Amino acid sequence: MIRRLAAAAALLTVVLIVAGGVVTNTDSGLACPDWPTCFGSVVPRMAGNVAVEHTHRLIATAVGLCTVALVVLTLRRAKQGGLAVALAGFSTLILGASFWAGRVKFVSGELPALGVALVLLGYAAFGWAIVRARETDAKLAAAGLALVMFQGLLGGLTVLYRLPTLVLVMHLATSMLFLSVALVLALRLNEGLRPQAPGPSPITAPRGLLWFTAAAIYFQILLGATVRHTGAGLVCTDLPYCRGAWWPTGVHPMVHLHMAHRAFAFVVLLLVTWTSLRIARNSRGTVRALALLGPALVLVQIALGVLTIVTFKDLVPLTAHLLAGALLLADQVALLAMTREASEERAVIPQVAEA
Repeated sequence: MIRRLAAAAALLTVVLIVAGGVVTNTDSGLACPDWPTCFGSVVPRMAGNVAVEHTHRLIATAVGLCTVALVVLTLRRAKQGGLAVALAGFSTLILGASFWAGRVKFVSGELPALGVALVLLGYAAFGWAIVRARETDAKLAAAGLALVMFQGLLGGLTVLYRLPTLVLVMHLATSMLFLSVALVLALRLNEGLRPQAPGPSPITAPRGLLWFTAAAIYFQILLGATVRHTGAGLVCTDLPYCRGAWWPTGVHPMVHLHMAHRAFAFVVLLLVTWTSLRIARNSRGTVRALALLGPALVLVQIALGVLTIVTFKDLVPLTAHLLAGALLLADQVALLAMTREASEERAVIPQVAEA
């Protein structure tokens, strides 16, 4: 049950990211002028852009419910039912204060300071609860719940403040963090995929390089989000040049932003290829397949970026570009979750021999 829930949460998060991309790419972000309701209703008339935006909200709700169930089940397994009850109270405080503050902001135009203070108090309590959780799985589930609620709050702020770029980028950044946490939790709960699982010796990998590569991918995703939400996606429409030059000078900063996203794609390609080759040489099975998948995903991502420009931001390649980025990050996170550092493996061997 708990394994299926963790896998469902990770899969639904990918669906949620794609749905969020469709919302942005169809200009549906303000189809519902209020939050958390839509035209004052929790069940608005599902037509046109309202259907796109509200479907995104419903998928987010499903992700949140899966995460709540994971928190309850992991804490019950750790025999910390009291902490689960406390987290339920903290979540109620955060969501209740957020919904009230959102309604006040929509009606009066001012965000109440009390609502902000109550949300911050709720998150401080969440931090305490995560520290108190005994098992790593419970800590991850609780952190995931904090992230998914924060993602929802950022979604609300994008509506209430009319799509501010910073909040939009933070919204995607949080969704990618939650995807990573959900994926790690799902892999940890699958005993056969854990690096400490019984059976053949765990697969080692250069984890420092893996972390650096994952961070570079995450940065590139945020850079792409900034390009998209500032309208810089089509400031250069000639390929492989930009306005007749490899990197034009004396132009608007948005052109430099666009070119930075292009250039960093090749940095990511080099990092992913290098990391993948190093892992593939000494790995087997699923880990080897994931390692070899990485460079292919980067090439697909670059090709989709080119198609996005050539088709003048057609919905399909633009949304697929976002999906490929999420899958690439998930690929690297999975490699981190399924391998261990070589030094850790050497430390385990003497312990096994002594036993």
